[in-house]
Amino acid sequence: MDYEKQKDEVTALESIYNEEEFTYREENGRFNCTFKILLSLPANCHLTYKDLRHEADSVQKVQISYLPPLTLHVTLPEDYPSVSAPTFTLCSSWLRLVALSKLCKKLDSLWESSKQEILFTWMEFLQDEALEFLKIKDYLDMDHVYTSYKKTLEKLQGSQVNRETNESNKQCNSGLGKESSAPKKPNAIDKRAILDCAIGRNPIQVLIDYNEKRKHIEFKKNFYTCNICFTDKSGEHCTQFLPCTHTFCKDCIRNYFEVKIKEGSVQNICCPEGQCKFEATPNQIKDLVSSELFSKYDSLLLSTTLDTMMDIVYCPRRHCQYPVTRDPDDTMAKCPVCQYAFCVRCKMVYHGIEPCKISSAEKQRLLNEYQSASIEKKAEMEQRYGKRQLQIIMENTMSENWINDNSHNCPHCKTAIEKLDGCNKMTCSHCGTYFCWLCGSRLNPEAPYLHFRNPESKCFNMLYRGVIPDDEPDDEDDFNFHAEYLENYLYEYMYEDEEYIYDEDFEELVFDDD
Repeated sequence: MDYEKQKDEVTALESIYNEEEFTYREENGRFNCTFKILLSLPANCHLTYKDLRHEADSVQKVQISYLPPLTLHVTLPEDYPSVSAPTFTLCSSWLRLVALSKLCKKLDSLWESSKQEILFTWMEFLQDEALEFLKIKDYLDMDHVYTSYKKTLEKLQGSQVNRETNESNKQCNSGLGKESSAPKKPNAIDKRAILDCAIGRNPIQVLIDYNEKRKHIEFKKNFYTCNICFTDKSGEHCTQFLPCTHTFCKDCIRNYFEVKIKEGSVQNICCPEGQCKFEATPNQIKDLVSSELFSKYDSLLLSTTLDTMMDIVYCPRRHCQYPVTRDPDDTMAKCPVCQYAFCVRCKMVYHGIEPCKISSAEKQRLLNEYQSASIEKKAEMEQRYGKRQLQIIMENTMSENWINDNSHNCPHCKTAIEKLDGCNKMTCSHCGTYFCWLCGSRLNPEAPYLHFRNPESKCFNMLYRGVIPDDEPDDEDDFNFHAEYLENYLYEYMYEDEEYIYDEDFEELVFDDD
């Protein structure tokens, strides 16, 4: 009769609770049941903790949504429920032994008032009323548990391995969570109350880890609307940004991450919700993109992060490029991989107190930067390159600029030739080569002016281009200037039996048939 009732009760519990909450096995006609009681916590619940041995320490707070379940192991006697109550043990990794003992006594009380199938009643009480029964409302006080953990940890660190193991077990089984003000009575702790703690492991971190794990499990069970494609999908196919909790489907966010990484924008990959500044975590990116793309992301992120660090400089050797830590007050750095000692400013071999050498390609840029720099910036540049070297660069560069603007190179010997006067037919003072000032072409030494008389030449009739002003002469000096050059022009254009004469109105040269 009792067996049938037990079997019916177990079957009913199996239909009510899922496999995570309820399991059982039958051995030799006896039922052994295990309940996992997931407690319902109020909104904005948090745990508090501090080491009670240090009164000056401030109380730490951690917000939690889920606590590790209580575990109820039950064995049904042969004469249950007609005569005997179920035998049980109640386990927890975070409740103190005193609190667990109170719950054990309460379960006894519920049996005494019922004397019938009690397992569902026990389950409902532990799940919905246990925290209220223990007067735990919006926060969980973990001071005593944390203090006991710190004591145990110190003993583990300061004692021999054998002694510390024995003392830690003794501490965990009998002292964890005890009131520090007064010793408990010998019968205050129920033998059925079991503290299931990991020796040497931080109980606060255990609760934090479980809270995150449980939140992830619950997230997968629900459905969410993606704020990008506006489709409803289960949490299994969604990802959530934290702490903003904006949720999107994995397909949309995968595409978003891939575009960002391919563009090289690996820093500050923020939640795509408008105006949201919370960033994606590396693990979140790793879960969604391919391994090759994540490797690229990881490499780019490391590189850009190192670039922003003032005490990091890369080894300038092309085959090395290893990031080297430097002293901000020192101009030398040494690569730990290739042992190359270099100047952190110019990246050349370390040159001590000598100023950095400047390449010809950098001179013009350096000159512009130095001329427009503030007093502080100029002093910094003078310390780096040397004041005398900068002055020489300024003088030489200005000379080079003037030469480039006011001279042309001989097409034969490349000597810089300055044009002071005369027509556009030039003669190199160094090698005697004839060349055109306008286009730089080498001229025929037999007939150098043919270049300016040939209608197919791009310099046709441009022998005095840029020499004779376009405007009419305003005074006698300008008239004499024109007359002198036109006289030379006539002389230079005389060839064979033909002559060109000058029209007095300065308008044109005409061919003389007389």
